Amino acid sequence: MKKLLILLFILLPVYVCRAQEDGKWKVDWSTAVRMSGATGRYVPFWARTGEDGILPVRSSGLVTVGTDVTYTLDPQWSFSAGVNLVGVMAQKSPLNPSPAYGLVDRLYATASWRMIHLDLGMKPRNGDLGPLSVTGGDIMMSGNARNMPGVNLRTDWMSLERFGWFAIKANLAHYHMIDRRVARGTMLHDKSVSARLSLGQKVDLMGGLRHYAMWGGVSAKDGPLGSSLRDYIKVFFASRGDEEDLMTDQLNAFGNHLGTEWIRLVWKADRFTMTFQYDKFFEDNSGKNFRNAPDGVWTLNLAFPDRKAPVTDITYEFINSTWQSGPLHDRPATEEEMADQDPEDPWYGKICLGGMDDYFNNYPYGSGWTYYGRAIGLPLLIPAAPGPDGISHGILNNRVRGHHVAMAGVIVKIPYRLKATFTRNFGRYVAPLEGTPWQLSLALETFLNEGLTGLPTDFSVGLYADIGKLYQNSAGLTLLVRLANRSR
Repeated sequence: MKKLLILLFILLPVYVCRAQEDGKWKVDWSTAVRMSGATGRYVPFWARTGEDGILPVRSSGLVTVGTDVTYTLDPQWSFSAGVNLVGVMAQKSPLNPSPAYGLVDRLYATASWRMIHLDLGMKPRNGDLGPLSVTGGDIMMSGNARNMPGVNLRTDWMSLERFGWFAIKANLAHYHMIDRRVARGTMLHDKSVSARLSLGQKVDLMGGLRHYAMWGGVSAKDGPLGSSLRDYIKVFFASRGDEEDLMTDQLNAFGNHLGTEWIRLVWKADRFTMTFQYDKFFEDNSGKNFRNAPDGVWTLNLAFPDRKAPVTDITYEFINSTWQSGPLHDRPATEEEMADQDPEDPWYGKICLGGMDDYFNNYPYGSGWTYYGRAIGLPLLIPAAPGPDGISHGILNNRVRGHHVAMAGVIVKIPYRLKATFTRNFGRYVAPLEGTPWQLSLALETFLNEGLTGLPTDFSVGLYADIGKLYQNSAGLTLLVRLANRSR
């Protein structure tokens, strides 16, 4: 993987040089400076959430330099590559023990044939519901953590001409988690399939399943966790481990399996477009029979056709992760039930109820669904702060119930976004938070573009606040200046 990243660094400048000589090339570049400060020890929630995990959690200055290059060979074939480098100066925190550091945000190459794409490297994966949503539309991959290096074969929506009312899309990916983890060298399997039904000219019904599995690597306690082709097949089909695998893999499935099941309805009325989506977790077997169906994110969005109106978009979301298939994982078996059990079975004497899913946590993958100390999915779930060794030990607060309201629009020619998120936080079933602390996080972001200032520069000002019992009360301010070319 390191050799692959070096190769992409070498090839990208070649693409940029060629782009200046050929009309089939398109180059987009930008550089930005972002400064943030807060009255509290940490900047408020919305000032450090999203942006693919590059935002520091304390007062900071940040510089980004990036370019994306696309070459269109013909109507069927195209190629692209991109890089974005980040330099940061920030007050020390568990996420950045050094006050000055740099990182690679994205570094990728993509080959596309018609509606089929192959991504190589670290490339952002944007959600369908946009920046007003807490998750962007994907409860498991919300853009809150840094981009992972890997390979992703994916499709756009595809339909046959005869069956234009029906379309599918899918992906198959393999990633490497290169941060410091409890299980060093963990790999991530990712696949999905989605379907879309067009119910007339104005209504679309969509749904899908996305499956992730953490596997492989080396645990300091348990040693190698299996990374052979045979192990990959077990991961792909979510089958149980063999006798030489860990007992947890034999009882459930080989690796740590999790994902999301979602359904979306889009109604394109004359005066608005309404989008409703239900997106729910599953962990191992909790997705079967929808045992954890009370959990998930319910999203309702209204978008209006006048994109210069005082209100162009309104979003409401209800978030719940408190049920987790119930408060009991198993119970003692009755004498009658034990009579039907195999005494050699590890579950002898117990009846598995399947509760206490403990979202985003796992043994032996003790860092859980985190990457570089950030929750990969729903950002309201709070990871344990990395220790002196830089390793995070999973999620401390994964039982959350909350409401999120957001809107966007244009006032006096100035675009804005307004967000308010209220939550009750219960901790974990095995480690509840005392008093279920409440939390209110607010954000107001405004944008000044070239059309308003007359300068080839975009400006953004953000005001943020945290009020409540979970985070320290804090008010924050961010200033962003971005210089970019205009797409040709």
